[in-house]
Amino acid sequence: MSLDASRRSKYCDAMRYFFHIVGGSELYPDELGRRLPTLESARRHAKVLADELRTGGDFFGSSFVRVVDEHGNTVFECPVSSPKSD
Repeated sequence: MSLDASRRSKYCDAMRYFFHIVGGSELYPDELGRRLPTLESARRHAKVLADELRTGGDFFGSSFVRVVDEHGNTVFECPVSSPKSD
């Protein structure tokens, strides 16, 4: 198997994850999702999104990133923590 075929195979085996933003009672759905090779990759991506939302200041406290797989199963949620006081 060539290297390109190996990469294509891994890409085809990757799961599509959707990173919905939940802010209070509002749901902001991710309609495109992102194809990632592992659940751990999805966790890292969710944490980056949560950190960006926290830094932006629009979402915090009860807000979180809900990660859903391509089958519609919620696989985990990552809280958007409020900024820490120094």
